[in-house]
Amino acid sequence: MHKVILVDDENFFRKGLRSLIDWNACGFEVAGEAANGEDALALIKEVNPELVITDIRMPVLDGLELIKQVMQKEGYHPNFIIISGYSDFKYAQQAVRYGVHDFILKPIDQEEIEETLQSLSKTIAEQKLVFARNIQIKKAVLLENLIFGKVNEEDTYSFSNELSLRSAADYYYLILEVNGLPEALSETVPDNHVKEKVTKIIREICDHHVGVFIQELDQGSYGLLIPSTYLHRFQMQINHFVKWLHGLLKNSMTQAITFYIGPAVPKLHMLKDSFEAAKNAREYKYVYEDKNIIFSKDIENNKLITYTELEDSYYHLLIEQIEENSTIGIMETIDKIFLQFASKKMARVAVQASINRFVHAILKIIKNMEGEVSNLKNFQTMLQLQNYNLTLPQLRKQFLEFVLESKEAITLLRKQSADGEAHKIKQFVDTHYRENISLKSIAAKFYMNPVYLGQLFKKTYGIYFKDYLLQVRINEAKKLLRQSELKIYEIAERVGFNNTDYFVTMFGKFEKLTPSEYRNKLLEKRKV
Repeated sequence: MHKVILVDDENFFRKGLRSLIDWNACGFEVAGEAANGEDALALIKEVNPELVITDIRMPVLDGLELIKQVMQKEGYHPNFIIISGYSDFKYAQQAVRYGVHDFILKPIDQEEIEETLQSLSKTIAEQKLVFARNIQIKKAVLLENLIFGKVNEEDTYSFSNELSLRSAADYYYLILEVNGLPEALSETVPDNHVKEKVTKIIREICDHHVGVFIQELDQGSYGLLIPSTYLHRFQMQINHFVKWLHGLLKNSMTQAITFYIGPAVPKLHMLKDSFEAAKNAREYKYVYEDKNIIFSKDIENNKLITYTELEDSYYHLLIEQIEENSTIGIMETIDKIFLQFASKKMARVAVQASINRFVHAILKIIKNMEGEVSNLKNFQTMLQLQNYNLTLPQLRKQFLEFVLESKEAITLLRKQSADGEAHKIKQFVDTHYRENISLKSIAAKFYMNPVYLGQLFKKTYGIYFKDYLLQVRINEAKKLLRQSELKIYEIAERVGFNNTDYFVTMFGKFEKLTPSEYRNKLLEKRKV
């Protein structure tokens, strides 16, 4: 319901107007009455109505002067309807100049005024939306400019007046992080969910005129301007206020939340200093892993934070264990790596850089093996890990999943690569068995170690290379014995044997017959 106040020096007229109109049906409720313009000014300031219905001729301050003074003030302006018994065109002209919504003559027609009110109710609803949107835009622009130091003292004075911040003695900047990956947050923390929760909590303890100044900094991170006017119920202690805010958010959200608070600044245009301190406090996220509220004042004397990356030995060890397909070794090494992050008090950016180095080294191995890195489930997430707010346990879990997934991919690629190499060797033998080939000559041709080639072939096909070559040659010899009248020595040469006796020996070993016996046996079957 929109609030309306009635202003007229005739009491009976005000009472008659109250009872004549079905205010609720028109979208209004009567929030007060005044007998003159001066009392009306005070009532407007107190009630903040959306509509003022006023007479023109009144003692002390007339209706037109009342409208003029209200419209000259900054902020949201109520709509005005003038009801008068004087049909003087001059009044109507002035009323239009002041932006009056309507001019209605006494005696009042109930149907006419209710129709006017119903139409105005819709207009006011739209005006409120536009006004609220403009205020939000001004807040967003102000905060953006403040944290980047683009607003001078003179500009902030007018802003603080307009946004009811002038009464604050000092200001703090708070950064709120909702921890988790984007896909998990999108399911449980819809857009503006956090902003709405914070706004609702603060409005429960603060004057609604002050408002809430909150901005989205990046994925899952929000910046909040805290004027000292928020702290009246907390003995003016920022730490009490933040603990209270954190407690309420924690009770209503499943995600872990981390707060970073900059120091108080006495002037709004100095907010950049508080913002920079809060932003710097984020680097201590993994140093103070057991804390969910980090004040910049608590880290001012802590100069032990490390910005260097992890030692090279950990990179070499983890890569070696990935290539060796050692799951237990990988898990133990990752535990050691994360203990190093904590014990060396590594800054957030240093931890992220170390993880990033591992990720790119692993992806390079997969690419060199002609694997497709985009097939990895965690590929995109790991590349953008520095953009997400993760606790140290969340980061460890995500990193371990990626490493184990990559290990499986590398193992499969190695198997596929080995199978591919063995297949190429087999194809070469099938095509070139007539030539003078050996394990050593083929290994040289394919730039492979002969021992490795022999092991690979046996592992892939379950037969030694030498035996496979003999088998291919014997099978081809049997085909020639069946299909041609070639002599035995000619067949031996055709299938790659330089020595006929050796051919006969090997044929007998495989078939338990000599080549001549094999052919004769076929001839006897044909006669029958």
